[in-house]
Amino acid sequence: MERTPKQTRSIASTARMLDAAEALFAKGGADAVTVDAIVRQAKTSVGAFYARFADRAGLLAAMHERFLERMAAETRAAVSKAVRQTDLARAVAAFVKHAMPAARKHRESILFFVVTSATESPLRQQGLAANPGFAAAFAAVVMPFRKEIAHPHPEHAIDVAFRILFAVFLQRALFTNREATGKPLSDASLAKEIADCLVAYLVPSCEPLSQIVRS
Repeated sequence: MERTPKQTRSIASTARMLDAAEALFAKGGADAVTVDAIVRQAKTSVGAFYARFADRAGLLAAMHERFLERMAAETRAAVSKAVRQTDLARAVAAFVKHAMPAARKHRESILFFVVTSATESPLRQQGLAANPGFAAAFAAVVMPFRKEIAHPHPEHAIDVAFRILFAVFLQRALFTNREATGKPLSDASLAKEIADCLVAYLVPSCEPLSQIVRS
């Protein structure tokens, strides 16, 4: 009878420490994420920290895992919206519309792990292992409308389209609304324009430039 409350307290304490670490980074960057600061902000003990994470590297791995789980949930929600559509253009628009705001919603976590994973190999490997799943989710949205794709190699085109979306997603997280170009652009406006760009690439109304150049 006593195990459940203890487990509940342990789960709550772990969540508080992870929340504290994310809040510290958002306020002061990676250098602010120290054991003492986390313990103080989470109102827990040093012993509890080391019992759960062993060290700072363990904390980062747990933060990254929770972040990837949240991104996976966002992706599943985006796929759920998109697969209900009746054509490629609507499916892509629905996916992008739901996925793009997640860059802003999880901006601090994305910033943290983009910065940290450059030097923390285990975190980089975690991220690299997750990327194909996000690409597969986008492919699952687009592949039912494969016949609409004009590219001679549809799978290749879908892969490239996801790379474009992934790059814009990271740009949206790395820079504020105005920083990328000096001009403001809302998430909704950007999502609409990017969806139009992806559809224009997948279903071009004219001969691709690469074919024109070859001829």
